[in-house]
Amino acid sequence: MSVNNKVVRIFTIPLQYPCGTNSSCCGPIGQSEEEIMSISDAIKNLGVEVEVQNTMDKGFAEKYPSVAKLLNSFGPGIVPVLSIGDEIISMGVPTIEEIVQVVKEKIL
Repeated sequence: MSVNNKVVRIFTIPLQYPCGTNSSCCGPIGQSEEEIMSISDAIKNLGVEVEVQNTMDKGFAEKYPSVAKLLNSFGPGIVPVLSIGDEIISMGVPTIEEIVQVVKEKIL
């Protein structure tokens, strides 16, 4: 059961190394499965339903145009993006504590 039937969506890019794992020109982008699971579990502990959305999936841009527009405008460094309904509540790489606080503020 979720609090007030609210769903938190976590929009992510799977962890990848665009220039190779040992490259010095740029670092990795995206999140590991472990990172996303930590975020998801922390939110679920608040009694909120969580959906993880891979921004690389076919049809993503049509289904979530506002998040696709943010990614096109600011690049992959803004993931994970979290939303409740149509409201974006977090972008970038926050700490688990920051995410929990933002979700608490939005659901109470």
